[in-house]
Amino acid sequence: MIESTFQILPRVGAKKERALWDSGIRKWNDFIDSDEIGPVKPKDKDRFDSLLNYAYDLLDSGDCRGLGNMLKTGEHWRLYDRFRDSAAFLDIETDGLERDSTVTVVTVVKGGETQTLVNGENLSSETLREALEGASMFVTFNGCCFDVPVLRCSFPDVDLDHPHFDLRFGCRKVGMCGGLKQVEKDIGIVRSENIAEVDGFEAVRLWKRWQNSGDREARDRLVEYNIADTENLQTLADLAYRRLVTDYAEFQ
Repeated sequence: MIESTFQILPRVGAKKERALWDSGIRKWNDFIDSDEIGPVKPKDKDRFDSLLNYAYDLLDSGDCRGLGNMLKTGEHWRLYDRFRDSAAFLDIETDGLERDSTVTVVTVVKGGETQTLVNGENLSSETLREALEGASMFVTFNGCCFDVPVLRCSFPDVDLDHPHFDLRFGCRKVGMCGGLKQVEKDIGIVRSENIAEVDGFEAVRLWKRWQNSGDREARDRLVEYNIADTENLQTLADLAYRRLVTDYAEFQ
């Protein structure tokens, strides 16, 4: 999908991009090699060719961040298929529901491996940085609005400026509405009985039970819940991406 994305060009939005596709210009190379560029002004051809060649250089070198900088945040989903294997699927829990809340649990799934960091045990700037090392992009559910801003507040020395496929908004574009648990149910993801009824409010209560009374069962249930939140993101991202491609670029 990323090689069919022309919204990396100045003043090219969804409408012009669709017009380019409809005219037969479906890949960057089609544009570079064509003299007929449809809705794009001829005077822009040389400059746009240079930008597309630059984008190819970024793609060939695996520079997901560089490509992300050429796109609006809401279009970062287009990078997912190319960078899926190095994406960091990310979810956090906190001791409250505000951005200045304390981070209690972080799970990162990357390259098929799951790493969970717990406050007071193994969560620190260093361990978070190590967990995210080599990540090309983030995949979250509502992470643009909550997870990443909270992490920035708690760990200001950790690099969190990655391209971001936020499934809250990606799912909504293709009619998959509601919170993460509702979307999971709609697509047939079933959680274990132990955490089936846990939500964000209960996650806060579980942490407080662990902190206030040393309830190990509450701690382990919270960790299990956070891991499920994170590991299920990949299944959801794969489905959402396929539907987004179908809706936005039927020729793919």
